[in-house]
Amino acid sequence: MQRLKDWLIERLLGVNRRIVYGLVGGMLICLWSFVGLWSWWERSSILHANAQVLDQLSTAVHEQTRSLFKQADTSLLVARRWMAEHPSQDPGTAPGFIRLIDELRQASDGLIDIRMVTRDGTLRYIPDLGQTRQTDVSDRDYFKAQFDPKTRGLYVAQPVVSRVTGKLGIPISMPVTQAGGNVAVIFAAIELDRIAGSFEAERIKPQGTIAMLRTDGLFLFRSPMDTRIIGSSAAQSPMWTQHMGTHPRGNYLSGVSPVDGLSRVVTYMRVQDYPLVVAVSAAVEDLLDEWRKNTAWVVLVALVISAFSLVLGSILLRTMKKEELARRELEHLMLTDPLTGVGNRRLLMQRLEEEILRAQRHQRCLTLVFLDLDRFKDINDQRGHDVGDTVLVHVAAALRSRLRQSDLVARFGGEEFVLVLAETTLPDGLLLVEQMRATLHALDIPGLGWYITASAGLAQWQDGESSASLLRRADQALYRAKQAGRDRSCADLPA
Repeated sequence: MQRLKDWLIERLLGVNRRIVYGLVGGMLICLWSFVGLWSWWERSSILHANAQVLDQLSTAVHEQTRSLFKQADTSLLVARRWMAEHPSQDPGTAPGFIRLIDELRQASDGLIDIRMVTRDGTLRYIPDLGQTRQTDVSDRDYFKAQFDPKTRGLYVAQPVVSRVTGKLGIPISMPVTQAGGNVAVIFAAIELDRIAGSFEAERIKPQGTIAMLRTDGLFLFRSPMDTRIIGSSAAQSPMWTQHMGTHPRGNYLSGVSPVDGLSRVVTYMRVQDYPLVVAVSAAVEDLLDEWRKNTAWVVLVALVISAFSLVLGSILLRTMKKEELARRELEHLMLTDPLTGVGNRRLLMQRLEEEILRAQRHQRCLTLVFLDLDRFKDINDQRGHDVGDTVLVHVAAALRSRLRQSDLVARFGGEEFVLVLAETTLPDGLLLVEQMRATLHALDIPGLGWYITASAGLAQWQDGESSASLLRRADQALYRAKQAGRDRSCADLPA
């Protein structure tokens, strides 16, 4: 019965521990799942919201770029028409043409400047004061494009550094068929440092970009200015082959840039009426800066809660363990003789009931032994109670050393001990008791001065017999052994 009770208590304690583990573990899983879900949702929301902002910004950049090129286109058409209407005048020195060009410059707020190239490739400014010093630009693609049927017409050339001013600009050229001064090509020069300011003001700081590309993938402009990129081709890059080169508009998340090692959200749009693409981007780390700070705080709070939960769970487990140890200690004190360390009468009665039930269920033998130390009162009277206690401790240890794990030795009271011998017949019990009495006789106990003898009474359990009856028969057998002169064993034989 006691073993069943212990087993049930162990199971309950195990269940309680699993409940603690489950509660703490479940709470931590829910907590960190929430942190992960919130972080993912917040990040996605920020990127989505900023993609919309970038889309609006790319529309604004598109309109600004289209307006700039429309103005350059219009300026070139107006200049060419004047030339066609005045074929006999040299545009570089004609006052009317010079005034026209000045008005066009003012209209563009100085962003666009009209220049001319003669048929032999000589650059001319307006007015022509000889400031170009016969600069040859016949190798420039904005000049050569007008002599190729495939590219003749309005042509957006690759960015070049002016051989006169030393400034980087985008030439937009147009052929001239009727003009004085041997002019064959006119072009509008858009100096990049002049337009950089307006685009820089619209750029998402600190690491966003605004770019202008030709529809063949050539970089015409980038803010912030980077000469490593301007004039390079993106035609073979994934951003071009998968996005800008194949769709009129869209957005995407770029990979890590080989230029600055940043990943960006990019929105792009083809410029209406012109062979251009504008792209606006923002660095992901800039967009997610606030998200990282918020996530750091949420993670910190989650770590504090996790630590508190783990500490609380640990405290609960330690408390449960202490309670279990205290319970076991209390049971040990309740069921153990404090002097000898063997079982007491309470444990004896519990185990005896259990062994009787087991013997009855499995039809096994069970023998009970009452063992009493002879003349123990003389030991206390002549040697003192300290020596008497020492004798009891040595006797209990000797008895326990002769028993199996399934057997029990208990102190019944005073100098009386009771042995419960499971699955043991009466003859085997008699043999074991005689061996025990010989062991006790051989004990050398300091301060005693004589040999210890013991009397024993044995009784074998009979089917249907109660524990009280078995104890009584064994006690009666002990009484007969005492009456017969002590230092012997007697068995209560069945009738």
